[in-house]
Amino acid sequence: MNKKGGLILILLVLFSINSYTFASYSPKLEGKPSEFQQGNSMGYFMWQDKDGFHLRTSAAGMKHIFNGSIRTNGKFSDIFVKMPGADDSSYVNSDRDKINFNFTNLSGEAGIDLYVKGGTDVTFELFMDGETIDPKNIYIGSDGWHPGKSKFTLQHDGEKENKDDRIIIVDGGFWWGWDHPYGPWRHGPGPRDRRW
Repeated sequence: MNKKGGLILILLVLFSINSYTFASYSPKLEGKPSEFQQGNSMGYFMWQDKDGFHLRTSAAGMKHIFNGSIRTNGKFSDIFVKMPGADDSSYVNSDRDKINFNFTNLSGEAGIDLYVKGGTDVTFELFMDGETIDPKNIYIGSDGWHPGKSKFTLQHDGEKENKDDRIIIVDGGFWWGWDHPYGPWRHGPGPRDRRW
């Protein structure tokens, strides 16, 4: 084999290994992002754990308005919304497949805890101060990974083909619904909090 043929063979092997590694990686939802420090970090923070799926906002001591929508192809259940601000609001439609929220945040946290029952996809469209948020300010799972855009869909691993760069195939599926490994969970509401 000549040098040129050997080089081509090496490049093909390296490309194959790199392609397999890239194709086999799926981000995880488990675990609170380490970047989330209530009141000291800024952005959206999402994770799942034994208590369900969590979305939190934090504004690092500066007043910011976080608003957006969450949609599913299933039904949202056992929704708990933490709304510390007087102007905060949330709405769940009658089909229970869409949540709209508006949180004004300064030094604490606001957020939503929920389950998705019978669904495989959850789509987020997130804004801060009336504009689409920079995806670098969206942290997901214990690795704190970022979606590519402020509107994105999380989907079970292997449920569908990914033909849209806004769809993120998550590893291991969701614990959302009633049959997650740790059993049902409950919240204790605060004075401005709402349970749907």
